Amino acid sequence: MRADGFWQVHPGAAEVLTEAVLAGLSPKPGERALDLYCGCGLFAGALVDAGCRVTGIEANRSAIELARTNVPQARFFATRVDKAGSRLPKTADLIVLDPPRTGAGAGVVKRITQLGARAIAFVACDPASMARDVATFGKFGYQVSGLRAFDLFPMTHHVETVVLMSRTED
Repeated sequence: MRADGFWQVHPGAAEVLTEAVLAGLSPKPGERALDLYCGCGLFAGALVDAGCRVTGIEANRSAIELARTNVPQARFFATRVDKAGSRLPKTADLIVLDPPRTGAGAGVVKRITQLGARAIAFVACDPASMARDVATFGKFGYQVSGLRAFDLFPMTHHVETVVLMSRTED
């Protein structure tokens, strides 16, 4: 981690969030996974360790350099998620979505749902943007299958949430 990079302030955040994401996704060896807004590769590393083929997308070039060092088995691209275009695979089995406080937005959510993932883990730090994005996922065939909230910022109003979603039955 670099001094000018982003990292959760709570010392247990990385472990707690990674465990929640992996427990919710139940990755299987050989599955194709996306880590969107991947930062330095926290979730990508856990997914690689679970045997997944991982592609990470992050706009911050310094974070991507760190991700490539931290998780050399994964592929990483330095671009905005909403501009990733052909860098995204045609399909994915699993997706981790960890956007900034403003959320992913309708365009990104729509594009992600077109990949047909069996499970999505949405890590969110703002309940309003999370609710908006989860509602958009619902319009495109995904439903909440689990939700866990973590008080990683004690004595504040901030709550980190992991929302697990799966495709609805047709």
